[in-house]
Amino acid sequence: MTLDAEAAHRGHGGHGYGHGQDARKKSTASIVAEKVVVVAGEGGVEHPTSYCQTLIHLVKGSVGSGMFAMGDAFRNAGLVASFVLTLFIGTVCVYAQHQLINASNVVSRRRGLGRLPDYADTVEHTFRAGPGLFPRLATPARVLANVFLVMTQLGFCCVYFVFISSNVKQVLDDHIVPIDVHVYMAMALVPILLLTLVRSLKFLAPVSLVSTVIMCAGIAVTLYECTKDGLPPLSERRLLAEWHRWPLFFGTVVYSFESVGIIMQLKNEMGNPRDFSRPLGVMNVGSVVIGVLLVSVGSVGYLKFGDDVQGSLTLNLDQKSVECQVLRIGLCLGILGTFPLQAYVPVDIMRGALQSRLGKTRLSPARAELCLRALIVLLTFLLAEAIPNLGLFISLVGALSSSSLAFLFPPLLDWASRWRQPGGVGALRHATNALILLMGVLVTGWGTYAALVDITSALSAG
Repeated sequence: MTLDAEAAHRGHGGHGYGHGQDARKKSTASIVAEKVVVVAGEGGVEHPTSYCQTLIHLVKGSVGSGMFAMGDAFRNAGLVASFVLTLFIGTVCVYAQHQLINASNVVSRRRGLGRLPDYADTVEHTFRAGPGLFPRLATPARVLANVFLVMTQLGFCCVYFVFISSNVKQVLDDHIVPIDVHVYMAMALVPILLLTLVRSLKFLAPVSLVSTVIMCAGIAVTLYECTKDGLPPLSERRLLAEWHRWPLFFGTVVYSFESVGIIMQLKNEMGNPRDFSRPLGVMNVGSVVIGVLLVSVGSVGYLKFGDDVQGSLTLNLDQKSVECQVLRIGLCLGILGTFPLQAYVPVDIMRGALQSRLGKTRLSPARAELCLRALIVLLTFLLAEAIPNLGLFISLVGALSSSSLAFLFPPLLDWASRWRQPGGVGALRHATNALILLMGVLVTGWGTYAALVDITSALSAG
């Protein structure tokens, strides 16, 4: 999809995120009519993705560094508690994502769009049409949603730098003179930058396919390496950990499971968007696959290594084994291919503000976007240099921004979008929304506090 077409279909009111009331008055429908040329598929995108391609993107967006942090997550909650809570959190995440999609559909119908608005547009326009205080909070909620989206996706990208450099260092230190981990981060910068400059999800699909195959194979090999010599008995592991460690568990699981930052873009890029959220659609099928993988890696990792399990399970494997060294390098390549997908959302958000300023420069929209993508890569690289602990940073990102997007906004959107419908909001839905909202407040507040305390302790000790 071209830059102009992508900017048009997102419904940013012409120039993105709140750059004047005149821009807001111009309807997104008229912008779409003026700029978007329907080339293929129902979605009207230039390079539509198929069911399988979208499923690959969705699974690939979750099968990353967080997957290999699940052993550390299970350590923080205990074996049995982690198993039950992971399935529960996954179910709530999927339910909340359906709430988000439904609210976005309502906004799309009301505004006469042919596509779903993005996350921030959905928040703003749903709140604006809601009851009570909702309209007053529409603009701040939009800004907050964008901030959390950017934080979440950039947090993913930062962790990828740490994951790649840590694993490559562990392999190459056995064959060459030991080099500082930050040098390996710098070495990963060039290939990551080149991949991130690819602007279309359609063209990234082959990269995602290869990355997904590598990551799934890597998970299978990791599980084999952990189980080939047998696992300790359950009696040697905590079934229920101390309650004050649970917030770190919640943060890691939400980080690993949550794909709310990319689902709107993925659905909009499909040739047949209805295939995304139907009962056996991309979202449900992909979530089941992701949930099974999370539980498998977490339970086996904690069973095998107990309290010694690290923020990435690969770091626990035999450093001298050729198979494990090949595994680490392969997983690094898989993570490398995931980076552009995670960077897609912050580029999408920041591009709106960037376009409003292009009139003051001689820079073309395409070149401006390429510069923006390069700046995002450099920013995440610099932030990654300051991360003291991979596992704790994953917990912080998951608790602060991912939990807010997953559990705080969707129930509010559901309330605001349904209040005008015949029959209003039923008691059961009220109770469900309240439960999800309460869960979001607890996970976000408690998890962020616990992660910050542990990160501060790590910095003081280091």
